[in-house]
Amino acid sequence: MRAINLIPTEQRRGAGGLAGRTGGVVYVIMGGLVALVVFGVLYVSAVHQVATRKTTLAQVTAQAGAVSAQVSALGPYLQFETISHARISSVASLAAQRFDWPDAMEQFALALPRGVHLTSLSGQTTGGGATGASGTTGTSGAATVSAPTLAISGCAPSQDADATTLTRLRELQHVASATVSSYATGGSCHVSFSMTAVYSDDYAIPVGKLARGSQSTVGG
Repeated sequence: MRAINLIPTEQRRGAGGLAGRTGGVVYVIMGGLVALVVFGVLYVSAVHQVATRKTTLAQVTAQAGAVSAQVSALGPYLQFETISHARISSVASLAAQRFDWPDAMEQFALALPRGVHLTSLSGQTTGGGATGASGTTGTSGAATVSAPTLAISGCAPSQDADATTLTRLRELQHVASATVSSYATGGSCHVSFSMTAVYSDDYAIPVGKLARGSQSTVGG
């Protein structure tokens, strides 16, 4: 005789439930749905990040454009500031190197002995020409001062006055040397002379000056 299994089909081992009837297709479908949900979430997150970064990039680009426009607008002012500083530095350099002829001439005038008068006076600094002619007085200066030179010609009432003139010329402030270029007696002048005084190379501005009307510090 053939055995008959009286247990219902849905309760038999290995064939129970939905899985038994569908052969596991349901699990596959559910796994696929879960994967789709995960990929969907990742895709939405990536799209959101891309959109956010595009917005940030647009903002940064706009800010960079605004800054570039400001820099372009301020360019002329920056150029003017650079030129201004360069000119100020140049003027300050020239001022530091200038030779103060007015104070030097004041000291020379106060040191000149009584009775001696000049027929010409000229001043010269390295890099600049001398000025002054017979019967006139003049000065000249240059931007770069090195060994300024003072040349004078005149008449003295006596040889002693001529010698005193040379002595006082040598004793002028920062005068390195003074020499007689020419000397003669007779004529309209008792003693006619030409002298040259050379100042020190580092002399730019007298460190002191005589008060107007005071006695010279280089002679009586």
